[in-house]
Amino acid sequence: MPNYVTNRLEINADRETVQNVMDFLKGETDEDSTPCYIDFNNIIPMPKDLLIEASTSGEFGMKYLKAMQRKPFNSPDDLKVIQWMEGLTEEGRKEALQLGVLYLENQRKYGYTTWYEWSIANWGTKWNALNQNFEEPNVLWFDTAWAGVPLLIQTLSEKFPDIEFLYAYADEDLGSNVGKGIIRNGETDMTFPDDGSNEAFEILFFVKPELKEYLELTDEGYRWKTSPFPDRQYPT
Repeated sequence: MPNYVTNRLEINADRETVQNVMDFLKGETDEDSTPCYIDFNNIIPMPKDLLIEASTSGEFGMKYLKAMQRKPFNSPDDLKVIQWMEGLTEEGRKEALQLGVLYLENQRKYGYTTWYEWSIANWGTKWNALNQNFEEPNVLWFDTAWAGVPLLIQTLSEKFPDIEFLYAYADEDLGSNVGKGIIRNGETDMTFPDDGSNEAFEILFFVKPELKEYLELTDEGYRWKTSPFPDRQYPT
């Protein structure tokens, strides 16, 4: 299970322009009628060929096919792959080889084998936006796995060069993995303070203001007054 990062994107423009940005970002509504306010594919589209299983089976299948092209086998890695393949059932070998063929083709065409590697490299996080919400009149909220997405927002700003985006994010590991700044026309002016620093906690409070009442600033930095999560243990 990943750490979830809360992202806050403020679109500093008039209402009509904000609506234009939101229309651009909008994705398809979920089956349960939950609106999709932001679909990363609208900023950087993922090739549909990459939407296949990311698995050890596919990785070994690809390595096996590459090894077969290098006969005779003279690498310990090649021998390991051959032994792994020989240990599979016939059905398992067939699945691995089918995925391996797709992996090789995707690597040739796109530089990545599956959605997983591509999304981390292009979006900065392995999944699309989660837990989305739009706060009138101009603030978009969404979660990401493990990391913020400043480079993705930078790409968005290139599509709307006259708009100033105030972007900030904060990890659920409070006081760690945070960033905040202005992004406009492909130019980024962001701060990424050290984990645990006062500056990191100030960005946390900007993204999650409800937490400020639970912490206090001491000579040793921010410390818990009381926990908002009774079931969790935090250092004092």
